[in-house]
Amino acid sequence: MRTLKRKSSLTKFLRYLIVALILLFICLVILAVSYWVSAKSNLSGTIISAGLGQTVQIQFDENDVPHVKAKSQRDAYYTLGFLHATERSWQLEISRRLASGRLSEILGERTVSLDRFIRTLGIKQAAEKQFERYPAEIKQLVQAYADGVNAGNRALGWALPIEYFLTGSKPGYWSAADSVAWSLMMALDLGDNWQKELFRLELSQYLSTTDIWQVMPPYPGTNPVTNIDFAKLYREHQVFRPTQSKVQASRDGEPYLLKHVDTVGWLSDQQEGLGSNNWVLTGKKTISGKPLLANDPHLGLSAPSTWYFAHLEAPGLNVIGATLPGIPAVVLGRTDKIAWGFTNTGPDVQDLYLEKIDPDNPNQYIGPDGPLSFLAREEIIQIKDKPPLRFVVKQTRHGPIISDSHARAKKVIDTDRYALALRWTALDVENQTLLGGILMNRADSIDSFKNALRHHYAPMQTVAIADVQGNIALQVAGVAPRRQLHHGLYGVAPALGWERQFDWTAYLPFEQLPSFFNPTAEWLASANQEIISASNPNPLTGDWDLPFRYDRIAAMIGEKDQHDRTSMQAMQGDVLSLGAQALLPLFKNAQSGHTLQPGIQSVIDRFDGSMSIDSTAALIFNTWVDQLTRILFSRLGDSFTEEYGRRSFRGAVNHQISNPDSPWCDVHTTAERENCQGAANLALQRALNDLSQRYGKSSTDWRWGTAHHALSEHRPFKNIPLLAEFFNVSIPFPGDAFTVNVGRPVLNNPKAPFQANHAPSLRAIYDLNDPEQSAFMLPTGQSGWVQSHRYRNLSASWATNQLIPLAMKPKQVQRELVLKAKSF
Repeated sequence: MRTLKRKSSLTKFLRYLIVALILLFICLVILAVSYWVSAKSNLSGTIISAGLGQTVQIQFDENDVPHVKAKSQRDAYYTLGFLHATERSWQLEISRRLASGRLSEILGERTVSLDRFIRTLGIKQAAEKQFERYPAEIKQLVQAYADGVNAGNRALGWALPIEYFLTGSKPGYWSAADSVAWSLMMALDLGDNWQKELFRLELSQYLSTTDIWQVMPPYPGTNPVTNIDFAKLYREHQVFRPTQSKVQASRDGEPYLLKHVDTVGWLSDQQEGLGSNNWVLTGKKTISGKPLLANDPHLGLSAPSTWYFAHLEAPGLNVIGATLPGIPAVVLGRTDKIAWGFTNTGPDVQDLYLEKIDPDNPNQYIGPDGPLSFLAREEIIQIKDKPPLRFVVKQTRHGPIISDSHARAKKVIDTDRYALALRWTALDVENQTLLGGILMNRADSIDSFKNALRHHYAPMQTVAIADVQGNIALQVAGVAPRRQLHHGLYGVAPALGWERQFDWTAYLPFEQLPSFFNPTAEWLASANQEIISASNPNPLTGDWDLPFRYDRIAAMIGEKDQHDRTSMQAMQGDVLSLGAQALLPLFKNAQSGHTLQPGIQSVIDRFDGSMSIDSTAALIFNTWVDQLTRILFSRLGDSFTEEYGRRSFRGAVNHQISNPDSPWCDVHTTAERENCQGAANLALQRALNDLSQRYGKSSTDWRWGTAHHALSEHRPFKNIPLLAEFFNVSIPFPGDAFTVNVGRPVLNNPKAPFQANHAPSLRAIYDLNDPEQSAFMLPTGQSGWVQSHRYRNLSASWATNQLIPLAMKPKQVQRELVLKAKSF
């Protein structure tokens, strides 16, 4: 009887449970349907917006580019902010939090070290001070953009992008200073000179300066820009942390210090050679007789895309191109009379200074004329589900002390005696980069465009320009300290902060920056290679990127007497790696003794450096050169582990194999003395072992595109199981770090060493014969709503180097949105 009762109770419980689960499922379906219907991921119709002056019409063309028609520039920028918020709300929110050091409020402990570093730099404080100095008219336009962002977020209602629900957050208030702060973050993203200085300081613990120049060789064909033996200098001043302290620090290290791994996917400081390609041809080099201009900026790939294309039209304003959510301007694009494209110049605008702490007073440091007090402020970071972090940021006459918040900096120096400060142009109160951007959008000639560039401060950019009259130009824009070859340290390694000789004395005037106009060669190009001004022989940095992309662009321009859009497009998609050329003889002569080598030797022998998706040889070569690099430089220990992936060491590898008996080629783990060919043999053995384990023992299954995926990563869900598959965008991609069609591998990711996180963040070609025939492409899509087909609809076309129209007068309108001013 009791058994029957128990069975009856269990049956009732199961029945109730099933009913409850069914009701829960129905509720979830209703909620999902309600969200799907309510989410404003495809806005159209009419919206009343209180911040507008007059009605604005927005037409979205067949490629989802919005065409904004406003009756004032203020309303145009307000509408751009509105569009950024409605299309990219989460991107704006994460950017705002990143720039102000407030990620941990919603993401918890894992972003505290990054927040601490950004707070240490004082990005938001610097932005607020800079904005106060802007001209009144520009301040009003930047504020109008901010008002538009906030209005756009309000217009979304309760059905916010999914990321807000997953993080338990809501859109925060966007201020005008947030736009300035985001421009500073872009400058930080594109500047890594201080990282190179820190690496040289680190190497100075156990290498001579001569050896360091072997690991980080000067630009090809040049000598080091400084003659100072900096490694000796640091040892003489006992800069480095004593060995005993290092061991203790590794055991009892302070939490929340920035590490390399903390920045991956947030900042691009883990990569060298962040830059771009641009080139421009005069009418004598084109079939149409008018200029053609190509641009493809290389940035960390993100989902949604870094860029959002838009067309703004208002009195005195008619511009179309790539906007940055958070910035009130078309950053890259064209008007109806001129077109332009940026590359990163890569100047040395960041110097580290070793500050000597006053032994009698730790609150002071030694200046040229005696002790000075640190400026100090307290910062408080709110951490989700954790107590807040309180810490003190110190600043010297050079800038903020970063060694208190950066793990590697703190580990390398004796922090009882020294601190590391960062001097960086972008933090200057005079920085008014947004003013330059807004004035660029109004330019109607190359001259007026160059005048706008005079206000561009940071990051320094090399700008290719063309106009409908047939003129072309290349102009470097931004500020950089005046340096003189072989005087001082030239910014290659941390300077002694107490010696006046290492201080910056002045910035280069605009007239002494590299500038070219209508050259006799009939073309101009930049790809982050060395670029020297005719009026100033001193280079802007001692750390230029390698010239392989520029050399390849120059060769392709010279292969045809005249070009058209099709040939320009083919150049953008080129995957022949000149960075592989010097290594091919060593690669083809390598003898591994591996059982697979006889079957693949013919593939190796035919390899010409082309990094196409379906190439077996490209995968073998890249795996081989990865192993060769490790053989040569893994003896650097933790320093190599930290840096490999941030930089490829390709310049150093090429430099060493130019001497067949280079001591760096000797495999330090063996008793024998190897030359470079011996190292190459071992590298091929290890490469074939690795390929067999990863991709199977049949080389017919080995393809470059299998290993080399372009990954557009979502912040912050890029590494979270299930969510990563939903939010990231991944696709096989050609190229390597040195091809014109860049696909820069991460290298230090053991699971996916050839995954490309840096590639063309957009491609654009501008036709000055008929600007309406211009074209562009993004790596993901226009939308930031992950459930929208527009979130990733362009990825396949981008990966195969296709383009879509960039016209001010669209042939087709797929939807319309009208913003109406609220009447009172």
